[in-house]
Amino acid sequence: MNNRHGLVSLRANGLVSLRAKRSNLCEHRLLRRLRLLAMTDEHRLLRCLRLLAMTNEQGFTLLELMITIVLTVIITGSIYFCMNSALESWSYSRDQLGIQKVLSETIDKIISGSFRKYGLKDSLELVSAGTTEVEFVPPWVDNTHTAGNLNFIYTLNRKIKPGSAMPLGQSRVTEKDPWQFVPLGLMETENQESSQLQLKLAVLEGSQLRFIYHPDYESDPDVARKIYWDETDKQIYFDDGTGKVESLSQNLFGVEIEKMELRYYTNSNQLVTDRRWVDVADLPVITGVELRLEAKLNNHKQTLITFVTLRNAPARTGYLNLRRDMRLHIPDSEHIRTLMITSLTGIANNDKLQFEAVPSSGEIWRLTVDFERLGGAKPVIKMLTVEYPPQHTVYTEYPMSSADLGINLNLIGNDGRYDYDDDGDVDDMVLLQGDVDLVVTQMNIKGAGIFVRP
Repeated sequence: MNNRHGLVSLRANGLVSLRAKRSNLCEHRLLRRLRLLAMTDEHRLLRCLRLLAMTNEQGFTLLELMITIVLTVIITGSIYFCMNSALESWSYSRDQLGIQKVLSETIDKIISGSFRKYGLKDSLELVSAGTTEVEFVPPWVDNTHTAGNLNFIYTLNRKIKPGSAMPLGQSRVTEKDPWQFVPLGLMETENQESSQLQLKLAVLEGSQLRFIYHPDYESDPDVARKIYWDETDKQIYFDDGTGKVESLSQNLFGVEIEKMELRYYTNSNQLVTDRRWVDVADLPVITGVELRLEAKLNNHKQTLITFVTLRNAPARTGYLNLRRDMRLHIPDSEHIRTLMITSLTGIANNDKLQFEAVPSSGEIWRLTVDFERLGGAKPVIKMLTVEYPPQHTVYTEYPMSSADLGINLNLIGNDGRYDYDDDGDVDDMVLLQGDVDLVVTQMNIKGAGIFVRP
């Protein structure tokens, strides 16, 4: 009984104690609220910020923010410089490739020409040669004829240059067939303003014909082509001789040709002249041209230099057209193999052709050729006269041979004592040594050519 009473008493005391604690907690909360309510808005804000600062674990300090900003600037700057370098490299490569492409295409057009147009390498004759322009005569193609019978005579639409090589004839039945070579004969005409040919081999009548030959620039100036650089337009132009001018350097990249320079060389790779223009007398000795182009796009420049071999140049082939007062360097008597006058054209009665071989030292060798042409007959070589030295005749011959056969200057006379070359088994009276120039001192005929081989 006493134990039960004691347990009840303990429960009662605990309950009273719990109620007292709850009462104290309520009073504490009430006082806290009253204090909070008593604070001003400013104090409440400051306290809230302090509480946030103490309790927010995801915030950044000022040092962390500064480090972040610095790293961001460094990374952004690195990306910018990398992109800028890449763009500049791409721009440089683009400009250089554009310049290279334009230079390559322009030089190819100058050297090799384009569709149905000859380039500089095909030149048969240089009309003028300067540092920024060159005028030349390429092969002429007359394809305006169809085949007739064997006796038919074809009048060419451009005159053949007197003294030049025989034209090349070709024929084909249809456009699908390949061209076949046809031998030709040059007709002597009273009309010197035109040239006529005749086939030496019969072909199917109605076949297509074309004749390829060296045209006469003096009679037909439109056969010449000119390539020149315009300093104002910064372009290279091609004049086809008929008034049509085409730009060889025009392009979509905006590349300009800042400079074009031409330098001319002989067969021994010697510079012909360092002046702006080559003398007319020196034009036949040119066998190569150095071409230098300088191009610009934006701030980038590039220079390309190439060498053009004039494969049909007279001094390279050994065949040159003769003209009065022409001076030609030839090998001396010991080192020459071929020296022959050919393609004698436009001969009238009593015409003369005279040469002088002038050595650097020693006597001058002079050869005079007299022609005869009676009525409508073919011209013949009437007389050959050798003077050694001039005004001292050492040999005279009356061959009366056809002018079509030409004159071999290494086979004059039966024994060869007075011809030009050195015959090993003959006691030569004429022997020229050292540097020798062959000079045409007199020429009444319209044309002649000389074939020289060392």
